[in-house]
Amino acid sequence: MGTTSSHRKFSSVSLSSYLPAMLAIGFVGAHLTAALLGLYSAAPKVSVVQPTTGASIEGRMALEVHADDGPTGSGVKSVAFQLDSTSGTWTQLTLDPSSGTYRGTWATASATEGAHAIYIRATDGTGNHRTVSVPVSVSHVTEVLTSGAPTKQDGTPSI
Repeated sequence: MGTTSSHRKFSSVSLSSYLPAMLAIGFVGAHLTAALLGLYSAAPKVSVVQPTTGASIEGRMALEVHADDGPTGSGVKSVAFQLDSTSGTWTQLTLDPSSGTYRGTWATASATEGAHAIYIRATDGTGNHRTVSVPVSVSHVTEVLTSGAPTKQDGTPSI
């Protein structure tokens, strides 16, 4: 009596052809699991590039902020600012994709002269937010025309 063996032929499919899909599923699954377990509880990190602490500003002030939610975070959803308060209307900053920073400008004309705080808030995709503040000093220097070159109110040339 002889023995016979039956062999089935399997198509040779490389694991590498499934690898991208497996990685994508694993990445999405990891984020869903983290969200369900409440692991996205950390607020985004915020660092203010402009204005610098204690800056003296007049006219229009440039704002530049870096916000990052980390590799396991849900991603930064928005970055906004307001003057002297954290309760009120926030003005949204715009993401500059080339630098990865959020930018905007603020006209100081509506603020009184003197010390102020610029509050900046970054919010992530799950609603966590971090607020930081930067002290600044606002001055309103106006030009006065005299006989000759324009000068500032303190008498110094404005040119």
